[in-house]
Amino acid sequence: MRKLRIGVVDLVTKGPTRALYARVMNANLASIMPQVVGVWCEAEGHEVTFVCYTGLENLVDELPGQVDLIFIGAFTEAALLAYALSNLFRSRGAVTVLGGPHARCYPEDARKYFDYVLGFTDRTVIREVLRDCSPHRPIGAHLAAERQPLALPGVRERWKFIEPTIRKAPVFKLVPMLASLGCPYTCNFCIDSVVPYQPLDFGVLSDDLRFLLGKLKRPRVGWHDPNFGVRFDDTLNAIDAAVPPDRMDFVAESSLSILSEAHV
Repeated sequence: MRKLRIGVVDLVTKGPTRALYARVMNANLASIMPQVVGVWCEAEGHEVTFVCYTGLENLVDELPGQVDLIFIGAFTEAALLAYALSNLFRSRGAVTVLGGPHARCYPEDARKYFDYVLGFTDRTVIREVLRDCSPHRPIGAHLAAERQPLALPGVRERWKFIEPTIRKAPVFKLVPMLASLGCPYTCNFCIDSVVPYQPLDFGVLSDDLRFLLGKLKRPRVGWHDPNFGVRFDDTLNAIDAAVPPDRMDFVAESSLSILSEAHV
């Protein structure tokens, strides 16, 4: 396999903005999977340029120049921007890939504008894209793993992509982490309710927290779990094992059923 020049673009907003909230928070809305894709592509021997677009940058200046392959991660609100970027990079001779919530929810539409559209994405799916790396037009190829990955690169492996992203946040800086994937509940309004719950390795979690203590004065972690703390004691024990009292702050989303009196 030849060495590819790869771009990875994480779209956390749909366009330029100067809003105060965007200045403070948009860099903290960065997704984990674009960073994971960057790690996996480098592990396969390719050159990666990573961009997290928060709406405050000049996107044309931020984008990588000559690339063979570009991965774009987007929510549906940023879909039109993602489609426009795909058109731009195709005009430059690149092969384009869409991942993220929009790709998973609306693959039929996204395939009209991208060479590859990804559902559940593991390292095998990424390898398939890298091996093929060819245009699929007018309708892109839809690739998906059978389930979520069993493991993901942690903060230590993703740091080279995390650090320049949180540097864009002027005051409040959140490091994105995951303790689990999927959800044990079956709420019919939620896309994660059909994804089987699985905890990630608690040893990796503890190691990542120790790593952060050596990188930031008082780290703040944003847990991206669809439902944090399902295995409450195991998760909190892993945090306690790594973080001394009053050295780190956390933001998480959890169900009220987990926040029982005993857990509080």
